[in-house]
Amino acid sequence: MTSSCPFHSPLLDPDLRMRPPGEPLPPPLRAHGGPLADVFARWLRQRDDAAHPPEKAALTRALMALSDDDVRAHARRQAAIAWQGDWSHWSWAVPASTVASLLGIEIRDVDAQRRLHAALRAMAAGLGANADADAVHAGGDAVAALLDALDDAERLSPDAPLQWTLLRHAAPDRWTDRAAFTANRLALIWQSHEAGTALLGHALLEWRITGRLPSRDGLLRIACDGGAVRVTRRFDVRQEPAEPVSVPLSGTDHPFGDGAHRCPGQGLTLTSLHAALTWLSEQTGLRLPEPAAALSLPNMDIPQFLDKPDALHDQHDQHDQHDLDKEPRS
Repeated sequence: MTSSCPFHSPLLDPDLRMRPPGEPLPPPLRAHGGPLADVFARWLRQRDDAAHPPEKAALTRALMALSDDDVRAHARRQAAIAWQGDWSHWSWAVPASTVASLLGIEIRDVDAQRRLHAALRAMAAGLGANADADAVHAGGDAVAALLDALDDAERLSPDAPLQWTLLRHAAPDRWTDRAAFTANRLALIWQSHEAGTALLGHALLEWRITGRLPSRDGLLRIACDGGAVRVTRRFDVRQEPAEPVSVPLSGTDHPFGDGAHRCPGQGLTLTSLHAALTWLSEQTGLRLPEPAAALSLPNMDIPQFLDKPDALHDQHDQHDQHDLDKEPRS
C-alpha cells in the first residue's frame, strides 16, 4: 500500500520506554496484585527488557506462519455466529472471538462469545487507571479463567491454527518461562479486543457512508486516519522521574506501531476483519447499522450501533444456519 501519511519517528527512540524504570506495574495493579498484574508484567507490549527481542521475534514468526485461509475461515464463522446478536455484539464479538477460535477455544454460539466479551471487559475495567481492588480482582478472575481455557485448548486442540503455529515457532521453551508464554498467548486475544472492535466499527461507518465495502488496504487506511488506536503512551527515561509522552499513531504511516513494539498482529487483524466484512456483504437484504454514541477511550473511539430490526434479524438467523453448519478447518 502506498500511504499519504507523513513519516513519524518517535517510536524508534530508544529513550521512550513502555514503563518507567523500576515500575513494571501501574499503581492499581501494584497495589492489588493477582493474575491480572502477573500477566501485565509479562506482556511483551509492556516490556523493554533483554528477553523482549528474542521473544518478540518468536511470536512474530508464529503469526507470520498463520495461514490466511484459516484466518478467513474462522473469521467468517465467528461473523455468522455473532450475527445472531445485535449490531454492537457483532462488532465487539468478531475480532476477539476469531483469535480465541484460532487458538482452539470453542466459540460455538452467541453465549460463548458473550462470555468471552464479559471476561475481556472485566480485564479492561481492572486495567483502568483508577481501578479499585474489586475491579482488579474481577479482572484477575477473568484472566485465570481465560488462561485455563487456553491450557485446555492446547491440550485438546493443539492443531488449532494459531495454537499450532505458536507451539511450533514460539513454544514455551523460547520464553523466559511458561508463564511468559501463557501471558502472551492471552495477550493475542486481549489486543484484538478494543482495537479490533474500533477498526471494525469504523469500517462499518465508512461502508455506510460510501456504500462500498472497505478493502483490506482500505482497513489499513482507516486505521491510519484514526479509526483504530490513535495514540500510544511512552515514558521518556531522559527525565527524572520518567515523563509520560503521548505518541500519535493516527496520521502516520504506522497505525499499528513501529520499532520494537510494532504490533505483530497487523496481518491477522486486517485479514480477519476483511473476511468478516466480506461475509456480511454476502447477506441477503443487508441494511447497515445506524450509529449510536461511541465508547470514547483515551486512545481510541469505539463505534457503537443501534440494534438490528427484529424482522431483518429473524430473516438472517434462518438464512445463516447454512454458514453455521460449516466447520472451519482447525
